[in-house]
Amino acid sequence: MTVRETILCVDDEEGVLHALRQQLGARFGHECEIATASSGHDALELLDELERDGERIAVVIADQIMPGMKGVDLLELVDRRSPSTTKILLTGQAGLDAVVSAINRANLNHYLAKPWDEASLRLAVENLLRQYRLTAENRELIATLSAKNQALLEMNRELEAKIHERTHELAEANARLAQLAVTDGLTGLYNHRHFHERLALEVERSARNGLPLSLLMIDVDHFKHYNDHHGHPAGDEVLRQMARLLAEGRRANDLVARYGGEEFGLVLVDTAKFTAAKLAERIRDRVASHGFVNADAQPGGTMSISVGVASFPDDASDAEALIQAADDALYAAKRAGRDRVVLAASAAIDPGSG
Repeated sequence: MTVRETILCVDDEEGVLHALRQQLGARFGHECEIATASSGHDALELLDELERDGERIAVVIADQIMPGMKGVDLLELVDRRSPSTTKILLTGQAGLDAVVSAINRANLNHYLAKPWDEASLRLAVENLLRQYRLTAENRELIATLSAKNQALLEMNRELEAKIHERTHELAEANARLAQLAVTDGLTGLYNHRHFHERLALEVERSARNGLPLSLLMIDVDHFKHYNDHHGHPAGDEVLRQMARLLAEGRRANDLVARYGGEEFGLVLVDTAKFTAAKLAERIRDRVASHGFVNADAQPGGTMSISVGVASFPDDASDAEALIQAADDALYAAKRAGRDRVVLAASAAIDPGSG
């Protein structure tokens, strides 16, 4: 009897597990078992059970952010107990550290950003199943050849080392390409496209969990004036410094993105509107007190920002409407004289009140 390979999916969100079961089952259900676990600890218990039953674990797909055990820690344990099992890390987090850590600690084979593209997921699993099967066939061949020719075995070890090194290099390159696809080249923040994707995902999560979500739309005041008088390289440096100021002190699950030009977006998960407004005031103060070069030549004598604040579900029922509500508040701040925070469907917060 032929033993079917198992694809194990690990995520703490049932909706994500359902999507993975559905998408992978439609493509691979005829040849593989699709198993799921809702935490790293549950996954390890399931792996023990499957291994006792003689099942072959071909692919493990794990989310990075889970309660109790992060995806990279789970994949490291999987790699220790079953080096031939291939591994995919799913994450919606900014930054490359977790991915590089997974490559180095767990011999990660592939990285996919949430929300993933179904075709990319299928292609990645197809390639990793092929790699797993080739590795299994290679082990059997090595066992046969080792009994006949020790020299050939040594040659094969060297070849495997080269393949492993090349696989590692390709995995790092894939991670960097995936990161570049969602990163703004000037500021290093998330880009416009990924901002829309993540905001839609976070709005769905907030609706599902019954928790608030707030959005800050932030625009640098009189930025054209600064560019016209000091040049575009100086303006680019202002945007880079502005990105660092916006990212200071943010929580891991919050999202900072360059929306376009001199406009930025800040998604605050599990945050009500007035809490978001207080944070917006602190950011406005931080910008005003920062020592931007030639800021004293700006209208008003300082570099400043205008901020529009809107919240789900109070001000909008979906992601696009939330952006529109925050944008409307932002332009109300501009019309009111700039250098201020305005809440959607409410009065402006006077500068210095937060």
